[in-house]
Amino acid sequence: MARIEKITQMLFSVIDELNQLRPVDDYLVKALDAPLAGDHGRLDSAGLINLIVLVEEKSVADLGESILLTDDGTLSRVTEIFSNLGSLAKYIDMLMSANHAG
Repeated sequence: MARIEKITQMLFSVIDELNQLRPVDDYLVKALDAPLAGDHGRLDSAGLINLIVLVEEKSVADLGESILLTDDGTLSRVTEIFSNLGSLAKYIDMLMSANHAG
């Protein structure tokens, strides 16, 4: 399985966990174009923090690699990186590529 597919599966698992904490009518959609943060996003600041923590935890368990989403470079581009699941998946893939290159 390609790495981006593994990342996507991990993100869908994170969404499942987040949805357990949300009212049914406010569930996040498991689709790559599903809005997360920003003007059309479904996550408030607390929801975004929960997402970040779960992604960092699950990346180790599901992908076998530690990633950091709370650095200045990431947090300065929150609305871009976390605009939807697809942009987040691509960013995680880029981080993992950079980790392997360095």
